[in-house]
Amino acid sequence: MQNSDEMRTLVPKKTPKRGYGGRSAEQLAQERYERLMASALELFGTVGYLPTTVEKLCAHAKVTPRHFYEHFKDREAILIAVFNDILQQSKHAVLSQMLNGELSLEQRFEAGVNAFLSAHLEDLRRVKITTQEILGVSQRVEAARNAAITEFALLIESYLGLWVAAGKLPARNYKVLAFGLVGAMHELQIAWLNKQVPQEKAVLVEEMAFLMSCLVKGVR
Repeated sequence: MQNSDEMRTLVPKKTPKRGYGGRSAEQLAQERYERLMASALELFGTVGYLPTTVEKLCAHAKVTPRHFYEHFKDREAILIAVFNDILQQSKHAVLSQMLNGELSLEQRFEAGVNAFLSAHLEDLRRVKITTQEILGVSQRVEAARNAAITEFALLIESYLGLWVAAGKLPARNYKVLAFGLVGAMHELQIAWLNKQVPQEKAVLVEEMAFLMSCLVKGVR
């Protein structure tokens, strides 16, 4: 029977991945991931998703295709990753306003709309990806889009629940209304891109607040 010292000699030692330039392999991998995400935001948001191949992404990010596939299964995967990154940043910005106890309920809605539009309209690449490039790619990408829409609808539904708790709205199921408001925001961004509505963000925020006040008065 082998003793513990002999057993240790039989177990291969794991060789840690080596880096260079004073950075570990993990740090280098993270840097490549961030460059790929930045390149995807830039190229998908300017050139478009369909013309942007994996090779073009790699060239822009200065990584090899091998490194690309270490992080992403395919081109759809990085599109979904960039889309989710944009929407999660927007959601956190909106949520911070919706839960701001220093603002009235009416002010929270306006602040939330302003936060959402700021996260999109102030960077043309972001609004193009979330309203144009994400559409019609595949069922897999559509599923990711639907999941994001549902998250925002639930956020608005929760906000309307605050109105109910404050006695400003009657208790009822506001899910349909919440999805409708998400759809309105989506179409508003498309109209903004097509210059069918005023380009001033303040005007759009004011009009969305007016729409919300009309809905609230109607429900009452």
